[in-house]
Amino acid sequence: MDPITKWSPKQLVEWIKGLDDCLQYYVCNFEREKINGDQLLRITHQDLEELGVTRIGHQELILEAVDLLCALNYGLETESMKHIALKLRATANNLQSFIDARRKCAGYVGTTSRKPPNDFLTSVVDLIAAAKALLAWLDRTPFTGISDYSGMKNKIIQLCLDLTTTVQQDCTVFEMEASVFNVCKVLNGICDQTIRSASDPLLSQSACLEEVHLTNIRPNEGLGMYIKSTYDGLHIVTGTTENSPADRSRKIHAGDEVIQVNRQTVVGWQLKNLVGKLREDPTCVALLLKKRPSNTCNFTPAPLKNMRWKPPVAQVTKTSSPPNITPSTASTMEMSVKKEKPAIDDLYIPPPPAVPYTPRNDKGDLDYEEVRKQGPVRPVPKGSESPNSFLDQEYQIGRAH
Repeated sequence: MDPITKWSPKQLVEWIKGLDDCLQYYVCNFEREKINGDQLLRITHQDLEELGVTRIGHQELILEAVDLLCALNYGLETESMKHIALKLRATANNLQSFIDARRKCAGYVGTTSRKPPNDFLTSVVDLIAAAKALLAWLDRTPFTGISDYSGMKNKIIQLCLDLTTTVQQDCTVFEMEASVFNVCKVLNGICDQTIRSASDPLLSQSACLEEVHLTNIRPNEGLGMYIKSTYDGLHIVTGTTENSPADRSRKIHAGDEVIQVNRQTVVGWQLKNLVGKLREDPTCVALLLKKRPSNTCNFTPAPLKNMRWKPPVAQVTKTSSPPNITPSTASTMEMSVKKEKPAIDDLYIPPPPAVPYTPRNDKGDLDYEEVRKQGPVRPVPKGSESPNSFLDQEYQIGRAH
């Protein structure tokens, strides 16, 4: 992967085209000014103003995506859970020191003022950003399957919510600072506990990039990847469908982050644009994945067996065409039927349940012979055997008709 600082203006424009729809108006501005990758990673609110991006919301969308590129360009080699915990602890300590120093000033008015200063609010935002970086690691396999880390993740989320609520409360600055100070102390304790566990390779191993090629994809087969996208444009693999191209490669695992598709960086992109890029060549696709540490705790996620569901093919009743319908009109109608298929049907499926999907026979009933191979059969109410039971019923009805 080429360093982002070496991107040409053309590469930068291609990346911007995958961002939020509301930002496409500014593509020509970046193209006209010939902004390159090095300039992009150093871009500021003022620079965006001069480029014609005057809306604060649009500026924030671009800067959030640029932050992801900065983390990828500068932090990949050192990015480990231990390193991120150290950064979070340092940020929390800095905020505590800042609050202490403010209170020792002779002109401190926090006991009467109800308007927090901007530098205090900025420090709180920095603390939340550092916490989010740690959450990005904890909110994926293998950490999601380990109770200690799941508890840590939930605690950090609650602390971030507390910070957000605190700075919006109608109270004195002194009371606000006291609440934030206590949150910093708790975060420090969490970070200390994480750093003390650094002997576990799961915490000290850095992320790395790996290229994966999916080839010999059969027509209408799909890639068989479950992808979850975050609000700011990270695309995380949550699993693969059994015997799909992704599964057969043996190189794509839950927790992997999609960085490039066919050598195009997709970090920060909308999910629909990522899907379009994945479908660019129906026979093969080249992926660049960001790999987190391998599991060291003997945790195996639930198999994603028989999870793919495809809607029944639309049945068009053959009727005699009215004499005034021309062949071109009929072909247009046929095309409109084909367009009704969801754009991301084969690529994005909601995350699977915690237990495997229960197979069914052709009649739509449970295949108990198959279930017996997996273990003891426990009777369950009709229609509650799997979260997709309703979809199964619809599919079987469609086949019957």
